[in-house]
Amino acid sequence: MVPVWMNAKCLLMTVSQECVVNFLVSTRHTYVAQNTLAVVQVMYGVDDTYISVRYHHLIPKSHQLILLKLKYKKTEDNRLNIYIESNDPVVSILSASDFSRLEFKNEVIKEFPQDAIDAVEV
Repeated sequence: MVPVWMNAKCLLMTVSQECVVNFLVSTRHTYVAQNTLAVVQVMYGVDDTYISVRYHHLIPKSHQLILLKLKYKKTEDNRLNIYIESNDPVVSILSASDFSRLEFKNEVIKEFPQDAIDAVEV
């Protein structure tokens, strides 16, 4: 996917229906060799107990310069919004296991919703 320009916080995507979807998130891959590469797993079930967003850095973080923070929130129309915060101007979605369930937004926001839940780094 073509890199998308980001301001600090953004509504990245919406998961439209119940599923398990994995995707790769990359930063700085066009600028320097020291980038961030993380796999993100979104588990979205009918019941709220089956909703989780987890991520794992595939390239070990050698420095704390690049921020990558993910949050999620279930909407009133039973979709799942995925939010991202990064201080890197370029964040790319390199691949996804099921694009049919994802709706890419890339909408810049000033603040995360107050009831958004932090994704878990594993």
